[in-house]
Amino acid sequence: MRKFTLSALALAAVLSAGAVSAQSVNPGVAQLAAIAGVSPEGFTANQLQRLIQAQRDQDREEVAFILSQAGADVSRAETMGVASSDAQLAALAGVEPGVYSTNELQRLIDAERNNDNETVNFILSGENRKEAAPASAVTPGEQQLAATLGVDPADYTLSELTAMYADRLDG
Repeated sequence: MRKFTLSALALAAVLSAGAVSAQSVNPGVAQLAAIAGVSPEGFTANQLQRLIQAQRDQDREEVAFILSQAGADVSRAETMGVASSDAQLAALAGVEPGVYSTNELQRLIDAERNNDNETVNFILSGENRKEAAPASAVTPGEQQLAATLGVDPADYTLSELTAMYADRLDG
């Protein structure tokens, strides 16, 4: 019985070691790498999918960027306080990581691809981040209605001014 247990444990160790070494390259990753024409080592499935799409789109900058990331530690951007996906988007957009939001980076990349210089300049200038001026507390209509009633428009809502005006007409 003891021999059988040791043999079973030895067999399990050999099989698990083989499984670990076989897992170094996922078959799906290997297939994507073959389609992209690169070695599967050092690439994630996501990177390979992006590489294939960039090759189809003939986007040389994106291809070069992805190839430069082969084997790179994906989390190094995170150590700088920037999500790695944002750092990659920033590199693709040609801007400094951590300055723009994910949404801004995606809009910037799309605008650059579409040669939409107005949107590119709008995002790069920071105009999209400016808050709108607060709406005036009193509208011109409220001012006119209050003037007719002889009251201060800031003291009443539009509904109250309208009700006062209706009361005056009825009375």
